[in-house]
Amino acid sequence: MLDLLPEYAVKKLKEQGITELFPPQKEAIRKGLLEGKNMVLAIPTASGKTLVALIAILNHIKNGGKAIYIVPLRALAEEKYEEFSDFCDCVLSSGDYDSDDRYLTRYDCIITTSEKCDSLLRHSKKFFDDVTLVVADEIHLIDSMRRGPTLEMTLSKLKDKHILALSATISNAQEIAEWLKADLVYSEWRPVKLKTGVCIKDKIYHKDDIKEVNFKKDPITSLCYETIKENGQLLVFVNTRRSAEALAKKLAKNNFSEIDIKFSNTSFGKLLESCARKGVAFHHAGLAREDRKKVEKYFKENKLKILTATPTLAAGVNLPARRVIIRDYRRYSNLGYKRIPVLEIKQMMGRAGRPKYDKEGEALLIAKNEEEKDMLFEDYINKETERITSKIANPSIMRTHILALIASNYVSNEETLKSFLERSFYSFQYDLGKIYDRILGIINFLEENDLIKDYTATLFGKRVAYLYIDPKTAIIFRNALKDEMTPFGILHAVTSTPDLESLYLRRGEFDEYDSIVLEKGEEFLLEIPDYWYEPDKYEFFLSRVKTASLFYDWMEETDEEEIFKKYKIYPGDFYRIRETGDWLLYSFTEITKLFNHPYRDIENVRKRMRYGVKEELLPLVRIKNIGRVRSRVLFNNGIKNLRDIENADFGTLKRLLGEGIARSLSR
Repeated sequence: MLDLLPEYAVKKLKEQGITELFPPQKEAIRKGLLEGKNMVLAIPTASGKTLVALIAILNHIKNGGKAIYIVPLRALAEEKYEEFSDFCDCVLSSGDYDSDDRYLTRYDCIITTSEKCDSLLRHSKKFFDDVTLVVADEIHLIDSMRRGPTLEMTLSKLKDKHILALSATISNAQEIAEWLKADLVYSEWRPVKLKTGVCIKDKIYHKDDIKEVNFKKDPITSLCYETIKENGQLLVFVNTRRSAEALAKKLAKNNFSEIDIKFSNTSFGKLLESCARKGVAFHHAGLAREDRKKVEKYFKENKLKILTATPTLAAGVNLPARRVIIRDYRRYSNLGYKRIPVLEIKQMMGRAGRPKYDKEGEALLIAKNEEEKDMLFEDYINKETERITSKIANPSIMRTHILALIASNYVSNEETLKSFLERSFYSFQYDLGKIYDRILGIINFLEENDLIKDYTATLFGKRVAYLYIDPKTAIIFRNALKDEMTPFGILHAVTSTPDLESLYLRRGEFDEYDSIVLEKGEEFLLEIPDYWYEPDKYEFFLSRVKTASLFYDWMEETDEEEIFKKYKIYPGDFYRIRETGDWLLYSFTEITKLFNHPYRDIENVRKRMRYGVKEELLPLVRIKNIGRVRSRVLFNNGIKNLRDIENADFGTLKRLLGEGIARSLSR
């Protein structure tokens, strides 16, 4: 069946060791994928979903069509771009939601996140007119409260296209297929056989046998020794980032291998470095991007033997291992410890077995006793995954998408709004009438706040939809406009929006941030709740003050490592919260312009936030290779702008910045 592809594509696949299709891939083609039939492909990890998508994409391109490939995460988008760029004229697009990006239409395949795809449709409902195929990767994430609604609304807008939805094996895949008017290809076939079981101390219990392990210290250490002895690799899943780090540190004491890998010059990078020298590393979303990428690279190259990780890895990049160990089946939430869903556990298990390297993969849960072992078999190994359900009924989510539907002219009255929502997965699963009062309440809210009028978006409403922010965020910005706006006041307004997740106010921090309110009270652009009458509301207010303080310290050139320690924040989280803050400052500026209010102060804060510097360094940090640290060195030595650099002698620049940077500035 590979002969269905262009000759150059077959050649490239053969170079990758792919000479024939797997059974689920053949079934997808037999069921009419290449004849334009909508399809849901629900098969295990590493069973060939991506190749099916590539075959469908190349088929559409051959017939004069175009494709869009939608993924839930930027990291996945980057991975797919690397995989597809050898086969077709593709482009990667994510972020920057206030742009119509017309240049993307020149490409045969656009790889993007569901949020960016939704943003493009908000700017122009005709953006994808030339697209004939929509590939929705990880469609089971419709069930995610965070990302699911955007994916669902995007697919509801694109239901007239040929749709190929890719999914893990889930219990109600047929229901998703029926919603999309698609054929279902469901299979539990894997290229590498998967054995699942439970480990207690020195014994592994599979469904049909019991195996002994040479016991050393504890079950996980024992399994590590056994796997590495056979030249395998291990993924060990735990429930928190701290646990991933602590376990990696503990396992590294066994000195499983000796390699030399450099990581970032942060405390987290140094910890990674010390573990990696012994063949062990940890992986979670809090790591700096450069560190995370290195961990993934060296694990793929089999230089790192053991990787401890949080469950986020299971839904992210492709990192298989011969053996997967799941130490924790519970994690902490606001309601105490809760069990991790079966689907997540199965996704972790699905990482076991390296194609081309292993004949069999093994995934094990860890139990303390026989009773827990029996429970794990019953509640995880032998249990079906949870039913995937729509999450668009959440009011805060719905108000954002209803405004976008009106602003982008998908709906023009109550009847067309109802008609559109009937296309949703929610309407397919439930009675739309149950939430209709909620929908009308959102319409009233949007009208009362001058975002729409008679199902037509106002200039304010349209701008909010294009900026891709919550309507409540825009209302906060509009209400925050004052004649006097200080940097801290601006930052606090930004951190007070629902679009930015604030830092948690820890025990003992109340007085510290309450004193900041007393000191800077006159700078706040929003009303300060009364501590005595609204204690819960005031505590939440202080968490926003804490987040604003984090941004302010960054702008005042506080050392990054000091920030990590003071606010107990990870590098990856710090980067993401700054990225969100940057977008919200941009949005604040745009709304300020809309109401003809002076915006230079906000624009200036955004520039300082982007670089993490005081205002005096802005002329320097815009110069290539000059960041916050080098610009401060230059400024303190009397070099304050580009002209000063041009007039400085090479020897001075070399002394201050090093020979390489000095030469780049002297050209």
